[in-house]
Amino acid sequence: MLTRRSFLGSSATLLGFAVLRPAFSWTVVPAAGSDSVLFYQTSLLLTGRTRLSSLVAQRALHCLSEEDAQFPAQLQQLWAALQAGAVTHADQLNGHPVMQGSSGETIKKIISAWYLGFTGTPISLRAVDNTRFVTYTDALMYAPTLDATVIPTYSRGHTNYWTQPPATIAND
Repeated sequence: MLTRRSFLGSSATLLGFAVLRPAFSWTVVPAAGSDSVLFYQTSLLLTGRTRLSSLVAQRALHCLSEEDAQFPAQLQQLWAALQAGAVTHADQLNGHPVMQGSSGETIKKIISAWYLGFTGTPISLRAVDNTRFVTYTDALMYAPTLDATVIPTYSRGHTNYWTQPPATIAND
């Protein structure tokens, strides 16, 4: 029988092991020049951000690679095209030749994964499609209105909030 004390002791031991042994944790820093680093740098450039979640980046890269086995090669080609085109910021991409053809499609896949929080193309009224979940709360589409709205599905108040909504909601 597992007691609360033995559960807590085992959990603390596993946590300590994961901290001391980074290979078992999600905090492993990818090697320089790896696809993970390249994807992160490309994502920073394409989104115009100075900082993104490295965990979400790893997940997006994993999902995009599962969707298309050629994605890592496409990412390498895109990075080479961005370097050759001297693209240093997302604002330079409007009308830029790198937005045409396969590099443009790769750009759209990366931006879509970051802003929508999933990869692939959802097919309505189908139980199976090629979409893969990347993130929900960290999807960049919520950032522009985050000061005025909350991320959908999270309660705006306490438990059973909808049984007695605040007066401001009734007047909206």
